[in-house]
Amino acid sequence: MLAFLRRLANAFELGTCWSCGYSCVGANSLCRDCDNALPRWYPRCCQHLSDIEQHISEGQRLCRYWYGALRWEPQVQQLITLFKFRNKAELAPLLANQLAAHLLLCYREQALPDCIVAVPMTQQAWRRRGFHQTALLARYLSAALKIPYINGGLRKIRSVPMQHMTSQSSRWDNSRRSQLALKDFSGCTVAVVDDVLSTGATMMAAADALYKKGAKAVDAWAVVYNQHD
Repeated sequence: MLAFLRRLANAFELGTCWSCGYSCVGANSLCRDCDNALPRWYPRCCQHLSDIEQHISEGQRLCRYWYGALRWEPQVQQLITLFKFRNKAELAPLLANQLAAHLLLCYREQALPDCIVAVPMTQQAWRRRGFHQTALLARYLSAALKIPYINGGLRKIRSVPMQHMTSQSSRWDNSRRSQLALKDFSGCTVAVVDDVLSTGATMMAAADALYKKGAKAVDAWAVVYNQHD
């Protein structure tokens, strides 16, 4: 009977590790071995690993910090693909908790930002995916870090091609002036949450919008930093 129930749970992906699919774990979890095997970044700013500065305009303000919790390696690619493209919204707490733990180490000697916003989606993309993945991550982060989440703080004002379908230079051209901040962020330090950070183009579009609405500083947070995208 127990074996039958276990096979039934596996069939519906209940109580099994999201990574290996075999070990029995709590809901929406990884087994201990897969969790230990996750390719994590050191808790430090990762901006120096990118080529962001060659794409920005003169006088354009950068994000203060760029933090990514996990590396873009096969185990993480599998989790992100399930989350974003296989409609596994239930992975949001697992991914958000990985990022929250990383951020607590990154900010251990200074204050966390004043509030959190999510990288926005167009209405068409939202309907196609069925859920707003970055907003979902931001809500879980807000609860874990006890920082207010500003719902609808950013809006996508024009559609851009999916980032993984375009070249690096095209991403910067497509992302410029693609977002609008809808709230007053005067004097606030704002964290922008995304699932994957690669070129930095989307984050810089968000930062530009927030700085125009008075943000004192903008920090870029992502579950995954893809250095070699």
